[in-house]
Amino acid sequence: MFVIEDALGAIQAALDEVLREPVSLGSAREAATLVRSFESCSRRLRAAQLRVQAELDATGVYAADAHASAKVMTRHCARLSPATAAARERGARMAQTLPEIRDALERGVLGVDYFDLLARVWANPRVRDHMADAQDWFLRIAARLGYRDFETEVRTWERLADDDGPEPANSRNHENRDVRLAQDPVDLGWQWAGGCGAMQGVQMSEILEHYVSAERLIDWEKARAELGEAATAGDLPRTEAQRRADAVWQVFQDAAGNPTSSCPDIVHNIVWDADTITELARRFGGESPAPLDPTTSVCRTLDGVALDPSEAFASVFVDKLRRVVVDAAGVVVDLGRARRFTGGARLAVQLADSHCPWPGCQVPTSACEIDHTIDHARGGTTNPDNGGPLCGRHNRHKQKGFAVWRDPSGVWHTYRPDGSEI
Repeated sequence: MFVIEDALGAIQAALDEVLREPVSLGSAREAATLVRSFESCSRRLRAAQLRVQAELDATGVYAADAHASAKVMTRHCARLSPATAAARERGARMAQTLPEIRDALERGVLGVDYFDLLARVWANPRVRDHMADAQDWFLRIAARLGYRDFETEVRTWERLADDDGPEPANSRNHENRDVRLAQDPVDLGWQWAGGCGAMQGVQMSEILEHYVSAERLIDWEKARAELGEAATAGDLPRTEAQRRADAVWQVFQDAAGNPTSSCPDIVHNIVWDADTITELARRFGGESPAPLDPTTSVCRTLDGVALDPSEAFASVFVDKLRRVVVDAAGVVVDLGRARRFTGGARLAVQLADSHCPWPGCQVPTSACEIDHTIDHARGGTTNPDNGGPLCGRHNRHKQKGFAVWRDPSGVWHTYRPDGSEI
């Protein structure tokens, strides 16, 4: 105990020194290094906290102070919220059963948020035993994906691994679908409430976004008519929330005015990996189902929204959808047809990624520009494997000496003008 107390004292003293020094950042590279260094320290301290939590839970010494559990004692002593205390206990217990995940946190290479997400998945008893065999896969995708994409992949893995669930969650969502528009009797305003399954939801979301974009263009036209090119987002006459509400109103207006064609001509692209769509075709043909590999299975929208494979496959026959099959690196290998299909090469590039690949950027692919990875002027071909989606901001940075490249495994790399990787 004295060794740990001495070490903690040294840590506190070192932090005193760090906090006395002003932070001075000379470049983006120095800032990135400092952020990563402090984050690594934070992760390792979290790992040490979990060791204390695990020992507290195992020994039961918390009972000496009449605490009901280790979680209760930690919540009290550390002044934590109930949710944070529960996450601490859950993480400590997972760390005992998944040593590779625990070691990655202790080395500072796995983010705390990533670790906590895995702990929440581990709390599902139906997939807990499967996680031990998937530890290496979890760590590999954590090393290359931003948190949002990592969460999508992990939750998809959980859903596919949860074969013993009483009922697929999306089936429940679809069966319980509902929407209500209720008026407040006091101020007479109206409120929406409801929910639905994955396929209905993603299609409604894309249709709504189409209408919101149209409302946004109207606002920009008004602002530029008054202020010219000096107009900024702050000059738009409506907020984004107001535009969303007006977009829904416009959907209803269009439906009432033209009931035979109530929405714009939108094609919903579903991205599959070859093994998953082949397996769904086998099942459709009456063969006994084989389990899908949760580490490689892909069934998502253009912007990375995960879909239920069975529901998505069935929708191919009744909805206006485009089938897209990708290889292990995410490059399109088969592109189905859809009504009014144009720009196949552009779409193939969009379908390979769910958002701008610039580090930290989350602009969805549908809002990105498509450009050559190797410039056409330097011999770059107009093929899917030489294209990438970049948001307008980061596409312009390519003209400032930055470079973006996708390696053969499908991982994106971004380089500064001096050749160093971000």
